[in-house]
Amino acid sequence: MPAVATTCSQSSALPVAGAAEPGRAVSHSYWQRVGGMPLATAAAPLPHRATILIVGGGFAGLATALRIKELDASADVVLLEARTVGYGASGRNGGLMSPLAAPIWLTTALNNPAHARAINLLERKIAAAAEWARHIAPEADVSAIDLALESQGPIVDAGLAHISRTLDAAGLAHDWPPRTSHRGPRSLVLRAHTINPYRLAAGLAAEARRRGVTIAEQAPVRSIDDGGTDGARVILVDGREIQAARVILSTNAYTPSLALARPPKARVVRNYMLATAPLGPELLACLTHAGGTSGGFVVELNTAYVFYRVHQGRLVFGGIEKLRQTEGGDLDVPAAVMRGLRKHLARSLKGSPLPDIVEAWGGRYHMTSTDLPIIGPAGESSAIVHNVGYGGTGVALTLSLAPLAAAMALGRPVEDQALAEIRDTMAGTRMPVAGALRFAAGVVGTWFAERRPRR
Repeated sequence: MPAVATTCSQSSALPVAGAAEPGRAVSHSYWQRVGGMPLATAAAPLPHRATILIVGGGFAGLATALRIKELDASADVVLLEARTVGYGASGRNGGLMSPLAAPIWLTTALNNPAHARAINLLERKIAAAAEWARHIAPEADVSAIDLALESQGPIVDAGLAHISRTLDAAGLAHDWPPRTSHRGPRSLVLRAHTINPYRLAAGLAAEARRRGVTIAEQAPVRSIDDGGTDGARVILVDGREIQAARVILSTNAYTPSLALARPPKARVVRNYMLATAPLGPELLACLTHAGGTSGGFVVELNTAYVFYRVHQGRLVFGGIEKLRQTEGGDLDVPAAVMRGLRKHLARSLKGSPLPDIVEAWGGRYHMTSTDLPIIGPAGESSAIVHNVGYGGTGVALTLSLAPLAAAMALGRPVEDQALAEIRDTMAGTRMPVAGALRFAAGVVGTWFAERRPRR
């Protein structure tokens, strides 16, 4: 895999927009617009009872519904979505299925063989899930690409060198140029997949309906009363009720809107993205060299975490995260955040004029203390299964780990031994204080070693 260079010269990029600032009164993300997401859908009639009731119509809920049907084609499955399928994070993300979907293990794997093995097993499951998604939703543009993690300074460069050794220990193929043959910032490159997020959500929903899953949109839930072995009672905002033997909570970042006796321990993080007008030829050629039009994905690691890809000639760019939203609209972008996105974009383009920013939107994701999901019963005898907390790598994790939630929904053991091992390793993962210190020491050691004059 080639190393990725992203130094862009002065180019004939399009001028900065002089029209109204994007990011205000936003109704769609870029992906939702090009995918044709309806602004409103009709409320559907609901059954009074369901064997399995899934709350949440994003990747987590839809993939779980399909995996349940794969295990038991006759299963009675109802899925409730507050707005329309793909409205939340599943329709607003960058579209990367990251092979490094459990970043916490990267800090410990050199000294923890179980974590190194789990990194490898999870990467394989993510690649398999990408092929599964390609088969289910061919219109979702599932593409194998190069993912480039770019260092933007000597400390980050040393950190990536340390991660390269971690990936060697985990058995993940990647490219990392040696310092002796490369001057300036380096890129760690490995294989990954990208998707068209909203079209994948819509494709999963269409296939779920075809297999007999009842999907009800415009059906926001107010509360869930857990009756344990007697099932659970789901109460909608409009007062309708459904009794279910098992409820799979797949609401992720919208979970705090529900009244729950035992809410999952995770917080909501806001993230923001933009899309440009079609790029000028010189800038497009530069970004294509960085992995752009072929569907490649670039992550720049510095004081800020920014990422971008080129889709249909437009730059899709993101990288600002906040714990609070100061704007009224769920997809709106605060003015200060918009200024920050412009600043980061200008830095990434390295001197080229800014292209016309025509769309900007906000999203949100659900993050636990370890950035690993919560997949399991809400309590010892609970009828509610948590399927939330998928974090910043949620595209990869929701699609690859859906069989775990599906098995729990049906009350079955997990037959896939690799998935069972990943589940057990996740369950045993805690904040790695000692591991983080060893990782930091390794990074510092690498930094000093590479600064030492060579003889």
